[in-house]
Amino acid sequence: MLLTTLKAGLKPLTLATGLVAGASFMYADIDKYTSVDGVISNNVTSRYIKDIDNAVDNAIIEKSRFNEYYNSWREGTMFLSSVESIINRQDFKAIVSMGMSAVPFIIEELKTRPSNLVWALNMIFKKKITDRNVTISEACKLWIKALS
Repeated sequence: MLLTTLKAGLKPLTLATGLVAGASFMYADIDKYTSVDGVISNNVTSRYIKDIDNAVDNAIIEKSRFNEYYNSWREGTMFLSSVESIINRQDFKAIVSMGMSAVPFIIEELKTRPSNLVWALNMIFKKKITDRNVTISEACKLWIKALS
């Protein structure tokens, strides 16, 4: 494109400056626009940031593990009618063995669709939510209410 064909008011110098300086930001450039004015030098703060990063990483890993076990369990039990067969599958046992870290993921699934997965909560907590004879759907609602 010839500079003579540019619209009136557009300055060629602006184009050239944008092309040259576009990728030359410095880390400290943000200081002009925020109130951040310190450098982390405290070991407690550094440890806190590391712990938070690890917690986020661990949560992502745990969610991934749960999803893998849950999807496999769900596919493998879709047509089963035996409680024993449903809870004795390796994937179900793996979910239970995750312990308390699996609870938020179980609750999330039960909120989406009630299922026999509710039995995993009984096994993790080593308690039933009720002594009454309720449906799976009702038991799911009770667990959700108790844990939300």
